[in-house]
Amino acid sequence: MAGWEGLLLIDKPSGPTSHDVVDRVRKATGQRRVGHAGTLDPLASGLLPLVLGRATRLVRFLPRSPKCYEGSLRLGLSTTTDDITGEVREKHVGSLPDSERVLVQAASLVGEQLQVPPAVSARKVGGRRLYRLARAGVRVEAAPSRVHVFAFEVESTAEAATYIFRARVSGGTYIRAMVRDLGAALGCGGVLLSLRRTAIGPMAPPPGLRLDPKAPPEAGLLKQHLLPLEAMPLEPPAVRLSSPADAQRFAAGVALPTSSGAAEEGYRRVIDPEGRLLGVAQSSGGLLQPRVVLPPRA
Repeated sequence: MAGWEGLLLIDKPSGPTSHDVVDRVRKATGQRRVGHAGTLDPLASGLLPLVLGRATRLVRFLPRSPKCYEGSLRLGLSTTTDDITGEVREKHVGSLPDSERVLVQAASLVGEQLQVPPAVSARKVGGRRLYRLARAGVRVEAAPSRVHVFAFEVESTAEAATYIFRARVSGGTYIRAMVRDLGAALGCGGVLLSLRRTAIGPMAPPPGLRLDPKAPPEAGLLKQHLLPLEAMPLEPPAVRLSSPADAQRFAAGVALPTSSGAAEEGYRRVIDPEGRLLGVAQSSGGLLQPRVVLPPRA
C-alpha cells in the first residue's frame, strides 16, 4: 500500500508471537510486505523492529547488536524450554545457593563463549527448526554457536529463588540458554521468568507504541511512528551521488566509479542528490557495485 514503507520500532507485549504482531500490522496498514528483524518469544516483550514495503529488502543492513535485555529468573527448576512456560524436567531438592555465589557465577558468564541453543527454539538442524522437531517428539541438540556476553548483571530479590537481571549480548545469543547455563553451573537449575528487550544497537521502542496484547493497533498511531527509508539506522555509511544522471544509472543497476568518500571497500548506502535512498552498493575495485536497488515508489 502506497505510503506504508519504512521501519516501525514496535513495543511488543508478552503473549503474542512475533508473527502475530506482523499479521496485526499487515491488517492495520493494508501493507502485505511486512517482516520483522529479530524474533521475540511469546513470553518476551519489548523491541520488535518491523520493516514495511521496500524496507523489507534492507533488513540485513540493520544493526544486529548489541542487544539489551532486562528480566527475571528463577533458580531450582529445569524445563523443556528453559523458561517458565515449559514442562518441568527437574526440581531441585535442598537449599539454593546464596546470592553472593549466584552473582559471582553470573559474572563468570561474561565474555566470548560457545552456547548451545534451547531445545525449543527457531534454530535449524538439518533444515528443520528445533521447535518443530520438539512438537513432533524429536529431541535434537543443535551445535553450539559462538556468542559474546558483554554484560550480565544479576540482583537478588525478596524471594530467595528469584533474581532480576540486565544483559547486553551479541546477536544470536539466547537469554534462556544463559539462564539455563547459570542454573546448571550452580547445580540447581534455572529458568527464565520474564524478559524484555530494551534495545538493539541504536534502536529502542519509542514511548507510545506499546501494542495492546489483544486489541488491533491503530493505523494512525503506527503512521505517526513510521520511520521512512532515509531515517532507518542502517549500518553502512552513506555516499551521496552528485548528479541525477548517476542516480538514474545506479537505479538501472549500473556500477559507478567510487568517490573519495566511498574508496574503502564495504557496503554503502547510496543517496541521490535530493536525499532519497536509492539502495545499497558494495564499494570494490574502484566501483560502487549495486547490491540492493530500490524500485521507484509507486
